This record gives sequence, structure tokens and C-alpha cells, in this order.
Amino acid sequence: MSRLGIRRRFYCFLFHNPVLRDELFATSYVVPQRILAGIRSTLFIYCLAVLIGNLAVNVAHGAGWNWAAYFTTLTFFGITLYYGFASYTTIAFAWRQQKMRVDGAATLIDSESASQSPPLADIDEGYIKNSMPREIAQTRPPSLAHQVALASQWILYESFTCFAPLVSLIYWALLFPTQNNMLDSRLDTWMGVSMHALNSALMLCEVGVFAKTPYRHSHFWVLFVFLALYLGLAYFMVAVYGFYVYPFFESRYFGGYIALICVLIVDIIGVVWVVMLMVHRLRDGLYPRWLLKRQRATVF
Repeated sequence: MSRLGIRRRFYCFLFHNPVLRDELFATSYVVPQRILAGIRSTLFIYCLAVLIGNLAVNVAHGAGWNWAAYFTTLTFFGITLYYGFASYTTIAFAWRQQKMRVDGAATLIDSESASQSPPLADIDEGYIKNSMPREIAQTRPPSLAHQVALASQWILYESFTCFAPLVSLIYWALLFPTQNNMLDSRLDTWMGVSMHALNSALMLCEVGVFAKTPYRHSHFWVLFVFLALYLGLAYFMVAVYGFYVYPFFESRYFGGYIALICVLIVDIIGVVWVVMLMVHRLRDGLYPRWLLKRQRATVF
């Protein structure tokens, strides 16, 4: 495919994709707009504080060189990025909605004077622009940066909701029982719980309460690419530093079964992906009907 063809497909994905619109990424079925913006901003600050604290502790213990090699760290970094993009899109959409309401009220006040049009010969471009409804006059197409932010939020949401349960499962079932001194201080406990348990709690809150973001079965290849890149990073650490990020990557413990372990991890991700697809279909089917019944009950 030529470079021009790639650019066209990228442009069409960003600007002609019916899914990439603010209503699906910056609103919630349940939570009001401003409250959602506050929650996501607070969670972004919290996740960023956990990430910085974890890095500082690793550097203080001389383990800063391999900090970014852990799947838990990269997953939590993705969660932090997600809430960063989600905070931006939610706050920007809330601000535009508020601006449109204010301008709409001003348009209603000025409607009487705007209806007194001058003679046809006196009409100029300035009058036409000023006499238009302000919602229309001030409407602008979304910028490239804004659409890229929506697309990034979409990808991070799908990876976040699949990788978070994997991190919690592997840590609490396989790694934590072999590391009895892992949570030997309050700071370690806070970071351990935040990065290995709170991540799944945030995933459940996003899927069930905060988000309206859709799931697409065709996006599974993105997660597969992420997993393949991480596998390359893990064995890069082995080749360069002789360091195994996780013990199940080491051949002397599992012999020739490492490939089977990797296949098992991909299978777990696939199962989580299918479950998430069904949960999102159920959510996007039940919530609109519930809101419609609630609206009808309010009217009557």
C-alpha cells in the first residue's frame, strides 16, 4: 500500500468513523457530565502519583533500570494514559456543551432583533454570520489532535480492560505467594494494592458505570501486537542484562513449556476479550432501555 493510501485510510478512520465521536468517549449512561470529568481527572492524578511513587521506590532500591520491563508497570502506565486522554476529552466536551447552552440562551434573547432583517441590498457577509444561530456559527470540525486523542483513548480502553484482569490474576495467583516480603511496609502495600487490585476495580467501574466506549472484535489484533512486543522486551532484557522479568520466562524452571505458557496467556486474553464483548453488548442494550423507561416515567 502506498504512503498516500495509508494517509487516506488514517484520515478516514479519524474523521469518517461513526464511533469516534465525543458522545461515546466523554459521557456516561449513569454519571452526569461534570461529575464524570471530575472523577476521571482525580483518577488520572491518583494513577500518576502511584506510578511516580513506584518509580521512586525502585530507583531508591537500585532497581530503576528494569522498572519499565514489568508487564504490571506497563499496564498501569497504560491505565494512567487512558485516564489522561479520558480527562481531556471529557473536560473538553463538557466545556463545549456548556458553551453551546450559554450561546443558545443568548441566541433566544437576540432572536427578536435578529428577525428584523435589512433590505436585500444591505445584506453583507458580516450580517449573515452574526444573524446565524451561534451554535451553528461557532461549530468547528474536530481537530486532528482531538480525533487522535479519541482514538488513543479507544485503544487504551480496550487494552486496559483486558490486561488489568490478567495482571491481577497472575500476580495474586502465581507471584504473590512466592514473595512473602513483597508488601513489608505501608508504601509497598499501597503500591501493590493499587497496581495489582485497584486496576481491576477501575476496570469494572469504567465498564459498568463510567464509560460508553464500544468494543470491536476486529481490534483483538492490537492486543496481540502489544503482547508480542512485550515478549520481545522480556527476552531483550534476558539477552542484554541476563535478567528474567518473570520466573515463568526462564527455561530452567519450565523447560520447553515456555511457548505453551505464552499460548496460555494469549488464550486467557482471548477469553477475557470475548467476555468483554458480551458484557459491552449487554451494557449497551440494557442501559438505553433503562434510560428510556426512566424518561417516560418522568414525563408521565
